[in-house]
Amino acid sequence: MHGIIESLSPEHDQIDWKWVGSVFAFYVVLTIGGMGALLAH
Repeated sequence: MHGIIESLSPEHDQIDWKWVGSVFAFYVVLTIGGMGALLAH
């Protein structure tokens, strides 16, 4: 996982991990929200 993100990044030694973490958190929130919507119906 670490290597994949580094290869996608133009500068290999400097990755904005805050951005990566916020995108991951957003994905988790979306997934939980989708599961809640599925279970509610």
